[in-house]
Amino acid sequence: MSSEKNDKSKSFSFDDVGIAEIFKDYTLTIPAHQRDYAWTDEEVDKLFSDLESAQRKGSEYFLGTIVAIKESTSGPLQVVDGQQRLTTIYLLLAAIRDYLLKNGIGETLSNSLQTSYLFTTDRREGFTQRLTLNTDDRQFFKDLTQKDHSPDWPPLTNRTSHKLLKSAYFKAKDRVELIANSVSGVDAPDTFNNWIDYLEFSAQVILLRAQDHARAFKMFETLNDRGLRTSQADLVKSYLFGLATSNTTAAQTYWSTMLENLQELGDDDPQVVFLRHYLIAFSAFVRADGVYEAIQKRFNTNGKATSFLSSLATVSKIYVATYNSEHEYWNKHPSQTRRYLSDFNFFDLNPLRPLLLALASEFKPKEFARSIKFLTALSVRLVITSRTRSGVNEQAFSEAASDVSSREITTHAQLLEALEKISVSDKDFRTAFANARVSKAPLARYYLREIENFLKGDSKSEHEWVNADPSQITLEHILNKTFPASGWGEFDKDLHMEYRHRIGNLCLLKRSENNGMSNESFSKKLEVFKNSSLKVTSGLTEYAKWDPANIESRQEWLADLAINTWALQ
Repeated sequence: MSSEKNDKSKSFSFDDVGIAEIFKDYTLTIPAHQRDYAWTDEEVDKLFSDLESAQRKGSEYFLGTIVAIKESTSGPLQVVDGQQRLTTIYLLLAAIRDYLLKNGIGETLSNSLQTSYLFTTDRREGFTQRLTLNTDDRQFFKDLTQKDHSPDWPPLTNRTSHKLLKSAYFKAKDRVELIANSVSGVDAPDTFNNWIDYLEFSAQVILLRAQDHARAFKMFETLNDRGLRTSQADLVKSYLFGLATSNTTAAQTYWSTMLENLQELGDDDPQVVFLRHYLIAFSAFVRADGVYEAIQKRFNTNGKATSFLSSLATVSKIYVATYNSEHEYWNKHPSQTRRYLSDFNFFDLNPLRPLLLALASEFKPKEFARSIKFLTALSVRLVITSRTRSGVNEQAFSEAASDVSSREITTHAQLLEALEKISVSDKDFRTAFANARVSKAPLARYYLREIENFLKGDSKSEHEWVNADPSQITLEHILNKTFPASGWGEFDKDLHMEYRHRIGNLCLLKRSENNGMSNESFSKKLEVFKNSSLKVTSGLTEYAKWDPANIESRQEWLADLAINTWALQ
């Protein structure tokens, strides 16, 4: 089935075809700077197992969409999405050919696989692959799938993607041998002919062809709900490299440096998130699905593309440093910067990330130290008052980031003024804190720790044990977390559910002090509380009993302290 749009500005085509038929009808190429082959053994095994199960049942199997760009009538299809599936099926076809050649059977079929599915004849270049991989994988893939194996075959692997390609080929080889062993030797060619028929007519894909990268992305965005981030990153890379034709080596170095830096984040694919945060920090607000189009509009010449790539390489290191308080980037900053950055990352409010990036890039160390303390306090206030998802806030942070990067905001005082309209007032913060419940132990420990450190003031030291390490301190529920069997007559089950997670019902203790105490009565617990070195904990001795009124009273006191603990200054 095929459909064509006649309007050139929207033209695209789609075909319902078998995946092996694509190799017969087209030559395919993975754009030179697309991502490497990435499928693991698990993904390869699943594809082969699913195909084999469907083939045995005689039922069709749908492998999803293949998105490609057809820029000229004579050129190859550039694969935007689907390279992992196409490459793996190609390896399976190569493994079938190799089995037939090794065993001296099915000569007609092996020749057909070689000339109709795997390679084609070019009158200038001779045999060329019907599927060409990206720059880093191209030669290895060609050596791996060549018909005549050299004495040093299989080729040596020196990249992760090469190891994955090699593993996928041998997974295909093992699968082919299992299929062959399930029938007598003379029947193997017929069995594999049936397999080729299945891959050509029943292992279906939707092949979508667009005229350019922008249209390809639009189709991909609409039809593929699993790979949007990856596709945008690949499109951005191809677009920028296409512009930076006179600086290809430098462009490759800049992009590789960016990827190497971003690997420290541990995310599977952080490129698009970084690109978006970069654009917001140094240009203007952009939504997650608009990164590629925004880059197209703003960096549309060779010089602009090269300069942008250079900046990505530099700024990506700073971006990674904002996630890691121990990063060497902070060596020249005041010591308090690391502490507040660590606290900021504990909350990790995504809308604040571009602003933090702009501040880290542009502010002097002392000004940044003041600002990261402020952003940490603002994060706490936004979380406590449940204002973290406000679109107004995100826009304000975006505007502030742009003003910082354009040097319209150069001091902490100017930053405070710019964010005044979205700051959480002391009144609103106190009200919310006085009624807050915290069921997550790390969060409760953080609140109590910081209030304690505020009370200690200058007396606290680097070795103070009040920290977030649960191996050193524990979070104690004064009223037990589970409904107590006796000793707490002021609470029925409803009141217990109401007050057990209130901040006023929580305290910190050294682990050695907390052993076996959780089920004791309040009077028994007081004997431990009074000996605590923590002011917030030892202050519980002011209460003769523990009831809802005293929990609320203590939480009001903690709320008063919270205003100054997370002061916006």
